[in-house]
Amino acid sequence: MKQPNDDLQLIERFRNGDERAFEELVRRYQRQVANLIYLTMGSREEVDDLTQEVFIRVHRSLSRFEYGASVFSWIYRIAVNLCIDEIRRRKIKKTLSLEFFNDHRLERERQSKAKPSADEHTLQEEKKQVIRDALQKLSPVHRQVMLLREYEEMSYDEIAKTLRISTQAVKSRIFRARDELRNLLKDYFKERR
Repeated sequence: MKQPNDDLQLIERFRNGDERAFEELVRRYQRQVANLIYLTMGSREEVDDLTQEVFIRVHRSLSRFEYGASVFSWIYRIAVNLCIDEIRRRKIKKTLSLEFFNDHRLERERQSKAKPSADEHTLQEEKKQVIRDALQKLSPVHRQVMLLREYEEMSYDEIAKTLRISTQAVKSRIFRARDELRNLLKDYFKERR
């Protein structure tokens, strides 16, 4: 995921007192943060409040932002930490729900395929649900790297920086997650042959 060239300019403008620059950062990243919160917490009711809390934390911390970092990775890290705090505070472990996919990815898929028949559409929806169910069975660590790689389309290095782990650890987690998914889905796809 490439950082827009003017993210750093927006931060600089904000540091110089321009609140509209912060509002632009919120507009730019609000959807992705909301998706992350929903996918992590599994509850639509919490999305608005937690998204707002993420951006309150971003606002408070912008003066400490280090210019060598990716703005998206930095905001993403704040969102992940907030979700972890919420889960710990409530002492709950909700499963990741992948009810909706990244909008631009779905749009690309729609454009690349002809309109399916009703039967094909039903099969596609069934397949998506089976995959969502399998993803929910992955450990939170594996779901997280799959979300970043497959839905946010981040590189291994970007994931490593975002999660503060080594690139090798990212590769290992993705390998294990894909292997686990293959095992979870093998019976479903065997039936479809």
